[in-house]
Amino acid sequence: MQCQLPTHEGSDHYGFLDDPEYGTALWLRWDGSTEVRLVVLPDCPVIGPRPDEEGCCLFADHAEAHTWEDTTGETESTAAHDA
Repeated sequence: MQCQLPTHEGSDHYGFLDDPEYGTALWLRWDGSTEVRLVVLPDCPVIGPRPDEEGCCLFADHAEAHTWEDTTGETESTAAHDA
């Protein structure tokens, strides 16, 4: 599992799992340990600055940049590879 957040500070990582209903998604969350938790988080409501851009693909109140702002790719974390 790779962290879906753009390059970021801190040890919390999130991997997208599923979007069972409109407005929320299931995420796996880990913090550098081997413990992985399943969390339900609301979708990020922010839409891209250009008319043709879709909304951010992350969760509400995520740290750092929105998905269209990142140019370095996803952050890889090996802590949850066995999840």
